[in-house]
Amino acid sequence: MENNTDNMDFTVNRCGLLKALTYCLNEQAGGQKLTALALIDLKNFAQVNLRHGYGNGDRVLAELQQRLAAIPNRSIFCTRVDGDKFALIFSPLLNIQLIPLVAKKIIDQLNSLFFLDDQSILLEGHIGFSTSTTASNAEDLLQEAEAAAKQAYSTQQQYHISESSAVKSAQHQVVLKQQVKKSLSENCFQLYYQPQICLANNEPRGAESLIRWIDNNEFKVKPEQLIGIIEQSGHMQELFLWTVNTALRESATWRSDGKLITTAVNLSASCLRWPGLFDSIESSLNLWGGNPSNLCIEVTESTIQQDLNQGFKTLSKIKELGVKISIDDFGTGYSSLEYFKFIPADELKIDKSFIFNMLNSQIDMDIVKLILDWGQRFNMEIVAEGVEDQECLETLAHLGCTYAQGYHISKALPAEKFHHWLDKHPIGESREIITD
Repeated sequence: MENNTDNMDFTVNRCGLLKALTYCLNEQAGGQKLTALALIDLKNFAQVNLRHGYGNGDRVLAELQQRLAAIPNRSIFCTRVDGDKFALIFSPLLNIQLIPLVAKKIIDQLNSLFFLDDQSILLEGHIGFSTSTTASNAEDLLQEAEAAAKQAYSTQQQYHISESSAVKSAQHQVVLKQQVKKSLSENCFQLYYQPQICLANNEPRGAESLIRWIDNNEFKVKPEQLIGIIEQSGHMQELFLWTVNTALRESATWRSDGKLITTAVNLSASCLRWPGLFDSIESSLNLWGGNPSNLCIEVTESTIQQDLNQGFKTLSKIKELGVKISIDDFGTGYSSLEYFKFIPADELKIDKSFIFNMLNSQIDMDIVKLILDWGQRFNMEIVAEGVEDQECLETLAHLGCTYAQGYHISKALPAEKFHHWLDKHPIGESREIITD
């Protein structure tokens, strides 16, 4: 089912929703994947209409519908089903464990400011989810989602999964844990590396290591969904230990070939709270040798903010080993100078959402410039993520950004192909652009 957001129908379209749901249910019938329905019920939207007028209220709702429709990677159906209620179909969805990730994407859109002239508006809402694991027809699926949204409202939760779907979720969780544990023991995970270049001379600087779950030479789960699944399985610490050792072992191979680059490893929230984190990193460094500064630990801004004091202590201790600390997705959390001056970081990574639109949005451009200014003032290096064209690369270099990564430079590559990429782009040979 295709949904063109440029020509989106903003009218209430309950019949269209039921038709689209029926189509998705028939498509997924008998398969392992499922259809999920999210019902978004806005909170106190009547106040927006009273304060700004119904015409402006409709403008906000229309923009929200466009944002919601753009969340999935593939075209699906998104519609308004009541005055301030929206329905969003996710199909196919690999499994029910991904619903918290879907909920976060929706909540992020609600929490992003809407602008009416010089005034900003922040929306709130509750989300109800239902899935095809328990509903055999479109009407039942919609009723379950509406009931789940009411439950979320009554319990003051941001989202709620229908009770029957939750039972299926618990059953699937057991199977998922077994699959992750089996995949770890059978080495079904693999590290891919996305190159980073120095913008001063366009030479390789290093790479960010990214986990992939391989099954029969295919990705078992989409990369953006994988970490959430592993977190829920309870094996995140075990996987992080595997990731660090794999990254250090493979970078040792590149080092022996004369390629002295930085390898970045992502750190999740549960691992940041792990008492054995420091000892594990120190032990891995001792095992594989090399300069600790060639290892970079990336942690998101929102992860640190879950427990600033403990997070700062842990990262400071790791930094004392000589390991670099990078703050990932910077600008998407609640950045504050109050804590920023104490943050134990060597670099900031500008979130790709700002880089994507910086050439077309003055607001995004100003945010990029602000982060670059912060980095320079606090003596931090800056990495821009999501660079997808030459003009963006040149603009970042002109603005004084330190490093960049993105599809324009290279997609993430398996270790062997990344080694070949390094062979084709040796350090010490400046060039106008590095691409494949």
